[in-house]
Amino acid sequence: MPSPYSYDLRQKAIEAVKRGHKKVNVCRLFKISRNTLDLWLKREKETGDFRAVQPHSLPRDRQ
Repeated sequence: MPSPYSYDLRQKAIEAVKRGHKKVNVCRLFKISRNTLDLWLKREKETGDFRAVQPHSLPRDRQ
């Protein structure tokens, strides 16, 4: 699994969109996919933050 993008990169990309830059140009500039940018924007809108979500671990079967 690839490592998550840095908080700084996420912040810069979101701020660029908020300043009025087109999403397609922001994605090219920061070398991220449109889906990734849309996910960050959605997460920020819903939670107020755009940090990476920690993966949940599944409980192990106990024998």
